[in-house]
This record gives sequence, structure tokens and C-alpha cells, in this order.
Amino acid sequence: MKETIKKISPLVGLLVLGIFILLTISVVRTSLFGEVEGEKHIYFEIVFLLLLAVAGELVVVYTKQPSVMILMILGLFMSPSFLHLSWDFLHSLNLPFNIPSEPPDILRLETILVVFAQLGAVILLFKVGMHNKIERIFAFDNLIVAIAGIILPFAVGYLYATYAGGSFAYSMFVAAALTATSVGVTVAILKEFKLLNERFAEIIIGAAVLDDILGLLVLSLVINITGTSGGESIITPLLLTLITAVVFLLGSVLAGNYFVKYLDRKEMSPKRFMLILAFVLFYAYFAEFIKLSAIVGAFMAGIILNKSKHHDDIEEKTYGLEMLFMPIFFISLGTLMDVNALVTFLIPILILSFLAILTKVVGCGVAAIFAKLKSLEAAIVGFGMSPRGEVALIVASIGLTTKILNASEYSIIATMALLTTLVTPPILQALITRREKENVG
Repeated sequence: MKETIKKISPLVGLLVLGIFILLTISVVRTSLFGEVEGEKHIYFEIVFLLLLAVAGELVVVYTKQPSVMILMILGLFMSPSFLHLSWDFLHSLNLPFNIPSEPPDILRLETILVVFAQLGAVILLFKVGMHNKIERIFAFDNLIVAIAGIILPFAVGYLYATYAGGSFAYSMFVAAALTATSVGVTVAILKEFKLLNERFAEIIIGAAVLDDILGLLVLSLVINITGTSGGESIITPLLLTLITAVVFLLGSVLAGNYFVKYLDRKEMSPKRFMLILAFVLFYAYFAEFIKLSAIVGAFMAGIILNKSKHHDDIEEKTYGLEMLFMPIFFISLGTLMDVNALVTFLIPILILSFLAILTKVVGCGVAAIFAKLKSLEAAIVGFGMSPRGEVALIVASIGLTTKILNASEYSIIATMALLTTLVTPPILQALITRREKENVG
């Protein structure tokens, strides 16, 4: 009897395993193509994004390409526009087996993706702030690079859009979008190559923070000039934006010093770590509330906590958050890409993207040479300031929601923003590799 049970037990185990595998396939298929309640689908989306990030890391190992670029490309493959085009192509092949009529609906709850992506950007800039000192950020060299990265792109963007037949309002929004800098991608690459402490990296980060403030002033100027302020004067909102930004930057440092003193009274504990997370997220919220940028607030929190004696403990304990949220941030940038817009408006998008990169490389690069950087390092600064990313997307979305821009104009600016973000990583990698070879030689 016992021998019979022993023989049956493995068969039962295999049967249960087989049923479980079939059930798993059914669950995945239903989650991709069927109707699942939003609350339940959240878990599937999070699992899918994490597995996609793992797949991205495997691709990075074998291709030796920057993880940022790989994750953005994977996100592009998951974008609704790319999936619809792929599905139309599959149907046109008349394959011998049936495929669902509609493409997989993977990321149904955009809110979840947006929240995770925002947290990823916040954590990334917080960790970067942990490696910087306040006096290095607001240096004169950084200010010169930031100003050069605003004036030239704005002028060229406005002239090109006007020459191409765009309205005054559209030309102003194109100009404002070209002044933007999304430094998250660049910072991730510099971090990957362990170059955050190099002088050219400090200039990129410092100039990007100042660029955010100057970019806000430009956006405020554009909104008022294009007539969305209800007749209010241009000077008032500009001064208000500038004063608010300065008060936040100075006040956050002064208040943060008291927080660090309190933090360092005792050893690190779970309670203190929760206070640190609350401190970082509050600074991010504060900056977002005053229309500065959540990543600027997180960056300032990192700079302040750089002075804490618990610096190494904070680095170690936030590593898990970095691994969880940062990949999703870069995947989300890829999912926002509109492949249809890229095809429909290919020429103006390519021209605008070329000008967007060129003006930052020339403007910021020349300013970096005046800051006594080598020509190769100045080129890294220029290309490092080139990604427009979510900052230009915000500018474009404001134009769309205020009905200053139509859907086509929005698509051109938005696709330019994402294309510059996608193109930058391989160029930066090539420049950094060349610099390392020169230094070794």
C-alpha cells in the first residue's frame, strides 16, 4: 500500500503543477486581453513593469548599452501606438492561427504608471543630491551654462517655428519647450559610469537645477504673452515666480539644517528613516506645489541630507527604493512615445529634434569651454543638457489644455521631447568612453 502511494504522489504533484501552469497561462491571457477590474489589474501591471525592468537589466548585460536607453526602448515597445501598429501588421500577414482582434491592454491604469514614474524621478534626483554640496550647485559657471542653454534654444526655436508657418502662440511654445532640460536620463548615465563627482557632471547638474528656475520664468512669460493670463501684466507673475523660487531654495536649506541637527542627535532607527522619507517627499511636494518641480525639491533634500552623519545609512536604506522606482521612470518615458505622430510629422519632428540638440550643445558647450572645461567634456555638458523629456512634455501639455496648441502641434513638441531623450544616451556613452580612453592614454 505504501509503495502504491509513493508511486501515485509524484503523479498527483505533476498533475497539480500542470493544472497550475494552465491556470497561470489563463490568468495572464485574461489580464492582457480580457476584462479585469481596475483594482485587481493594478497588481498585474506592477508585476509586469518589474519583470520588464529585470528583462532590461539582462539586455544591458549582454548588449553593454546604457540601461536608461534599453529601458526606454522597452517602454516604446509597450506603448499603445506601437502595439496597435504591430497588431495591424500581424493581421495583415494572414497567419494560420488566430490572434486576438485587439492588441494587449497592458497598462490600463495610467495613474499607477505616472505615480511610479514620478517617484522614480524623485528618488533618482534625491540620490544625486546626496552626492553634491550646495555651494557647487549655485556656482557662477553653472549659471553661465544655464543662461546659454536658455537663450539660444529659445531664439532658434521661435525663429524655426515662425519660418515653418507656425502661429505666434505655437512658435512661443516651441521656443519654451526647447529651453527645457530633463536631466534625469543624463544623471542616470553619469551615475552608471561613476562620474557624478567629476567637475563636468557637477556643472550639468547645477546648470539643470538653475535651468528649471529660468525655464519657469520663460514659461510664465510665454503664457502671459500668448494671452492666457486674463490681461494681467507680464512682470508681476515673472517676479512672483522668481521670488517664490529663491525663497524656497534658501528657506529649504535653512530649515533643512535644523532637521539634520535633530536627525544626528541619535543613531539611525526605523523611526528616523521614516522621517527622512517624509522629509524628502515633503520637499518634493513643496516644490511641485509652488510650480517649481518635484525633482528640484527632492534634489534639495538630498543636498541637505548630504551633511548628515547618517549619510551612508541613508544611501544603503534607499537603495531598494531606487531599484524599484527608477526603472519604471525610464520605461514610462518610452510608453509616452507616439509612433503615429513620428510617422505623420516625421520631417518637422526630426528638424525640431536636431535643433533642440544642436542649440544645447552649442549654447551650453561653448559656455562650458569658457568655464575652462576641455572640448570633449564641454561636448558631454552640451549633450547632457539636451534631453527635454517630461519637462518639455509639461510645457506642451499646458499649451494643449489651455487650447493654445492643437493636437498636431502638441504631438510634434511631445515627440521631439521624447526623441531627444531617447537619442542622448548612446551619444553620451560614446563621448564618455572616448574621454576614458584619452585619460588612460
